Formats: sequence, C-alpha cells, structure tokens
Amino acid sequence: MLLDGKNGERLLCEKQGDGSLKLCRVFGSLDTLMLPETAEGDPITVIGAYCFAEKGHLSEALTDELRAAGLGDGTTATEGRLRPLNGNYLREISLPDSVVCLETYAFYNCRKLERLTVGAALREINSDAFMNCRALHTLVLRAAASEATGLPFLLNQLNAELCVEFEQGERVRLLYPEYSESYEEIGPAHIFSLHVEGEGYRARRQFVNGVLDIRGYDTVFEKACNEEQFVTLMKMAIYRLNDPYELSAEAKSRYESYLKVHEVPILEQLVHAQDEENLRLLCGQPLISDDAVQAAVIRAVAEGWTRGVAGIIRWRNADA
Repeated sequence: MLLDGKNGERLLCEKQGDGSLKLCRVFGSLDTLMLPETAEGDPITVIGAYCFAEKGHLSEALTDELRAAGLGDGTTATEGRLRPLNGNYLREISLPDSVVCLETYAFYNCRKLERLTVGAALREINSDAFMNCRALHTLVLRAAASEATGLPFLLNQLNAELCVEFEQGERVRLLYPEYSESYEEIGPAHIFSLHVEGEGYRARRQFVNGVLDIRGYDTVFEKACNEEQFVTLMKMAIYRLNDPYELSAEAKSRYESYLKVHEVPILEQLVHAQDEENLRLLCGQPLISDDAVQAAVIRAVAEGWTRGVAGIIRWRNADA
C-alpha cells in the first residue's frame, strides 16, 4: 500500500500480521528523510530488505501498485519530482522510535548516507543491513547513555570510524575508531584464526546487557594511543572532555595529557583539514597553550585560510 509521509513522501508499505507496517520503499524529493512513527494510524516497525538500496527487491504485487501510481518499477520514478530515496541520493535518515527491526540489506549500497538517527527500541539488525555504507560516520540515538539500546548490534555492523551521540539525558558523544577483520589459515588442517586490527573492535565491545559501559570505553584509550592515528585519538579525547559523562579522574587525566603532549600537530592538522568543529572544541580547552593556538593561527595564515584565522581567535577568546 502507498501511504503519505511527513514532507510529501510516498511510503510503500506492507501490513504485517500484528497490524504494524513494514516499510518497503520511499519516494520523495529531499536528501534528508524523517520517517513518521505511524502511517494512517498504523506504526512502522520494520525497515524491509533492500528498502533504501538502489534497486529494490519488491514483490510483483507491490511493483504493479507502484506502476499504477506513476512511480515506475521502484528504481526509476516517472511522477513529477518524486524519486526513489536510496543510497545514491539520501544523506541523512531519521527512523522513528517505533522501528524495532532492520531486515537484511536494508541500507545496501547507501554510499552517500552520512547520518542516521534511531530510537532505543531498535534491537534487531539483520545481516549486512549496512553493507557498503562507507560515508556513514554519525549515529544518533534518541536515548540516554544509561539505558539499554540496540547500539551494540549497530556497532557490530559498522566498522568504519563512527561518532555516536546520545540525545537524551546527559549529553554523551563518543568516537569509535575504525577496525578491520581478516582470517588467517593455520597449518594444513584448514583451521582459520580471526585477526583484528584496531582498538575500534574492543571499544565496540564495552556494553553490559545492552547498556554502555563508559568506564570500559575509557580504558581502551591507553592501548589505542599505541595503534591509532593521532587525529582519531584527538577526537576521542575531545568528545570525552567536552561531555564528561561518568568520567573518572584517572581517565580525564589520560585524555588531557594526550591533548597537551600533541597539541601543536593536532591543531595544525585540523587547520590543514579546515575542521572548524574540532578546532572550536579544542581552542576552547584551557589545557591547550596559547603557543599552540598561535601556531595554529600561523598555519592558517600560511594556507590562506582567513576564515580559520578569525575563527581560531574567536573560539580562543569566547570564554575569556
């Protein structure tokens, strides 16, 4: 059935046995999508297989319904400005709190998807739901860090560097480093051993019954200092210091020490990348010296980044 969304979208859904809806395809005109919790009074609880993939895998009946509505076969639309919303177009998606399941390949090849927002009830994520989502670097949870969520299951499928934000309760923002997995064959018996590179794997395992173990997350940083890029470590430290949810004195000291020791190369790298967000956060840290800030200004001048020069000075003096 075709139902109406919040901003003129058309939602192709299937009614399930319990009366709830499975979302099978979405048509719209914007690259940002906020799905409604209900459509014509029924809750949307499942994001169907290949829902946001470039080519949907629809039943013949659903395909016929699309054609009758002037929406083509679900891959290329023909009605006005509406088009299939998929990974070659969508940059941001917000799923409603009612969604509890992502079926296999739900976001397959969503190469432009950068930001995903989900509710605490999403707990079932089927295999390869995020295959080839290489640009997905921000995950937002409408939940508090103190409650159980489906975050462990989501992290299990997202091994690229990922920023995770908890919107409710005390603000929490965490950086999960990238990691890679490979299998090595041992001897002639064809026994395979899993080989993992990167502390992002261990960081993703810091949960107890679905609840974030923030102290366990903080313990990962010490070993990560020997393996991760300094910009990744810088983000881990800044996020924890700016949102110090249950931050122990020991962990705080460890993060501050890292930033202090590497302050000049970190700031210079951020200037080179024109990373205004993290420059603003770091320049506002009292532990960063005026000499390091001055070095950042000099680097910005050398690279002709006048906006950055003004920004660094403004961010440094914001709380003065």
